[in-house]
Amino acid sequence: MIRYLLLDLGGVLYEVVYQRTLERLGLPPQHLSEFLQHPIVAEFEKGCLTQEEFVRYWQGHFPHLAPSAILEAWNAMLKGPLPQAEEVLRRLATHYPLALLSNTNTTHLELVEPQIRPWRPYFQGIFFSNRLGQRKPDPAVYRTVLAQLGWLPATTLFVDDNPTNLQGAQAAGLQTFLLPPNRPEKLLEYLALSPV
Repeated sequence: MIRYLLLDLGGVLYEVVYQRTLERLGLPPQHLSEFLQHPIVAEFEKGCLTQEEFVRYWQGHFPHLAPSAILEAWNAMLKGPLPQAEEVLRRLATHYPLALLSNTNTTHLELVEPQIRPWRPYFQGIFFSNRLGQRKPDPAVYRTVLAQLGWLPATTLFVDDNPTNLQGAQAAGLQTFLLPPNRPEKLLEYLALSPV
């Protein structure tokens, strides 16, 4: 039985195109996984580094790029809210309490948070990894969020486009659904709700 929905942001409600960042850094597509799983990214997403420290680190790897160019490359992956996302949220919110859990960082939030502000009324809670000091897929972050919401893991469905994040949620006792990237309407199908 599903009583609550905990949603990821990037790839679920907000379009992220990592290739755009790789192109600006001059990295080939096969470096994507290595780049995203780099420990410095994890530290930035847990709020353990400032933007300046993050940029300084990458300047050591890309000395031909100015700090502004590195920031531009880092933000290039952010395409914007998916056009169908708000209607999907509106329909979901009539049936379930909703909350948002995203791995993110101070640099991205400066751009993303104002863009998703109209969605706030749909959510009982919005949680960002850099403000929690924890990030997916660590099972602890799901427990932290559900404790704040007062939700039970067994009746909470966590939705993400990243299988690794689902594994962490499962370890914390949540139900999970792997969403095809950038297709939030597929969640309506899964929950047998009327389509967009």
